[in-house]
Amino acid sequence: MSPAITYQNQDMKQPRKQHEVCPQYDPVSRSNSNGSRSVHWQSSEESTPLIQRSLSTPRQDPPLNKRERYVYTYKILAGSTPLEFRISVEPASGTPAPGKYTFRLSMRCNGIERVICEPTVLRLLIDPRTLDFVVFVYPGKSSIPAGSLYSLRVWVRANGVEHRVFMDDELWVGKDLDFYSINQASIMILRSVDNKSQLYHGWQRVNENLYKYSIDYDSNGIGGNLIEDLRLRIDGDPRTVTFLIYSVPINSVPAGSSHRLRIWTKSLVNTPGPTTDLPTLPFQDSYIFQRIYKNDMLKIGAHLDFENMSTKAIMGFAAGPVQTIVMSSAPPLPSPHSPPASSTRSTYPDEKAQKGYT
Repeated sequence: MSPAITYQNQDMKQPRKQHEVCPQYDPVSRSNSNGSRSVHWQSSEESTPLIQRSLSTPRQDPPLNKRERYVYTYKILAGSTPLEFRISVEPASGTPAPGKYTFRLSMRCNGIERVICEPTVLRLLIDPRTLDFVVFVYPGKSSIPAGSLYSLRVWVRANGVEHRVFMDDELWVGKDLDFYSINQASIMILRSVDNKSQLYHGWQRVNENLYKYSIDYDSNGIGGNLIEDLRLRIDGDPRTVTFLIYSVPINSVPAGSSHRLRIWTKSLVNTPGPTTDLPTLPFQDSYIFQRIYKNDMLKIGAHLDFENMSTKAIMGFAAGPVQTIVMSSAPPLPSPHSPPASSTRSTYPDEKAQKGYT
C-alpha cells in the first residue's frame, strides 16, 4: 500500500521587499585617438557602489526546511465496529534516507482519532515509502460488557521478514454496548452541557480539529484530577462527544472504600440513508464507545466505619486545634553540600516568632 506523504514546514518567513534601483548612465566621452565620440551605457550594478549594491540587492531566503512523514492507513471491521488504524513513519533526518525512523500508531473510530501504543524506533535501510504492514485484531477472552475487548497486533514486512511494531491487549471499543449488564455498576448521568464544558469534563482546542480534554471529579468539596491531557482529533463539534463513566465497588477495608472506575467516550453513529417521514425514537440511536481510562484503586467512600474495621488497628487522636503557620517566603531547596538542618539557621522567621523561639 502506498503511503500518504505530508510535509511539515518550519522556519516560515515573510518575503522581504525588493528595492528597485534606478539605472545611472555615464556622460558622453571622447576618444583621444580619432576624435570620434563613443557612448557607454553603464549597468546599474556597475554604477552602484559595492556597499549600496549589497544593501539594495534582495537577499535569497534559505530553502524551507521540509520534513516528511509517511502515513499508512488500514481498516478493520471488528464485529460491527469499523476501525481505522494510521501508522506514521517519521525519519529522524526528515528525508527518506537510511537511518532511524519513529513509528507511531493512532486509531480512528466514528470521527474520533486518538494515539494508542508507545512509539517504536527502528532503523531502516530500505525506502520507507514501500513498506508493507500486517494489521489485525482478535477478540479478548472475556470482557464486561460483552464484545468490547480486542487484542491488536501490527507487524511490518520487508524482504520476506516480519518485525512486530505494536501490540495492545486492552483495546476496548464496541458498538451499542450493554453497560447495564455490569453487576453493581454505578453509572454517572450527564446533567448539563455548555459551550466549553460538560458537568464532568472540559476541553481545550489545540489546533484545527485537535482537542485536549481534562476530566476532574469532586465529592462534597474535595476532588482531584483523573485525566489531565487526553488529546482527541474530532471530526465536527466536540460537544457531540460525551462520556460514559461508571464505578464498581470491590472488597476493601473499611468496607465501601475501594472502587474500579472506568471512563468511555460515547459518540453517536450517523447512519446515512434516505430520509423518511418516520419519527426518530431515542432507542433507535446507535453509539460507539471507546474506553480511555481505568482506575482499579479509587479510594473514596461515605460514612466509612474506621472504628470497627479491625481489632488490631490503633487509632490516632487529635492533639489540639489546628495551627496556622505563616511563612514569609518559600523555603529554598536543600543543597546536597549544605550542612545538616540542625546546624543551620531556620528559614522560617515568622514561625520562630509564633512559637516563642529566641
